Amino acid sequence: MANQNNVKRWFTVISTLVFILVLFIVVRTQGYVSGFEFSPSHFQQREFSFYEIPLLHVQITPIKRSSATPVTAIYVRQNGLIPIPTGTPQDWQLVSISRGLTGSTPADAQLLVDQLQLGTDDEYWRTWSKDQPKQAKVLWPIIQDLSARELYILMPPLFELAQIDHTPEDLRAAIDDRLQSEYIQLIQDMHDADRDDLATELLSEAISDYPENEELKQLQNSKN
Repeated sequence: MANQNNVKRWFTVISTLVFILVLFIVVRTQGYVSGFEFSPSHFQQREFSFYEIPLLHVQITPIKRSSATPVTAIYVRQNGLIPIPTGTPQDWQLVSISRGLTGSTPADAQLLVDQLQLGTDDEYWRTWSKDQPKQAKVLWPIIQDLSARELYILMPPLFELAQIDHTPEDLRAAIDDRLQSEYIQLIQDMHDADRDDLATELLSEAISDYPENEELKQLQNSKN
């Protein structure tokens, strides 16, 4: 009987050790989470990582964070091209996330980060801003405002417009024209997708920026 109990005891110990080893391997290979976040208010980017229990998404280690701000964003901040509030960033928006071996999954903010990292050594828009400082003062505050609203989807056409040879006044006018048409189309798309709450929020933001736009007024009147 004693021998039988010893066998059971050893079986339990070995089974427990095997379970712990398998769990460790699974967590080590599939539970590693990493990604990037972007702060619209301070134009900063940071990298984060931690371990979680796979499938359950239960975090089991503290989050490690480190700065990963592109040089263009640093230039924009340091040269006063956007307003920077005092204090530390409070709002961080997801850029991308990777879990285990699945690869990186981009979020909407990746649309802006791709531009900030464009060119050799991420220098494209930094060089553009240095060469065209007046146009940069037009573009970047608008980009910051859109990022604060999480409207990254509206940014790519604006970066295209900025690459055309415009005076600052013409660039502002071109951006305003494009944003108004993009807002209207996006609002209509949200209505068509039965996302009326989001459409209402977008309409309110668009009206606050462009109160004289007749199409926006009509959308607002039709809503009322």
